[in-house]
Amino acid sequence: MTREHYDCENCGACCRCFPIFASEADAARAPAIRQEGRQLEPHLATVDKAYQLHPLPFLESCAFLKEDQLCRIYATRPEVCRRFEAGSKQCQEARARVGIGSVPS
Repeated sequence: MTREHYDCENCGACCRCFPIFASEADAARAPAIRQEGRQLEPHLATVDKAYQLHPLPFLESCAFLKEDQLCRIYATRPEVCRRFEAGSKQCQEARARVGIGSVPS
């Protein structure tokens, strides 16, 4: 299967399977990150990781994944989300974990 066959709409697998962190720069671009993410303790924070968005207590997915499986802050989403490629090996793994397709051998 080629990458163009992977549609992100109605999926949200990556937002439910992998830890998601946001930087201070991400939080400046999307202030909701500061309100809804968990700020990391100073000794755990790095340039790329200042806020944790998934996993969080009582949530089964990223704090910004809506019921329709679309991102509530898509236009200002964290850099790690911008780099995630539809159809990549990680994408296929996430989809398999939530029962959408399977990981090729």
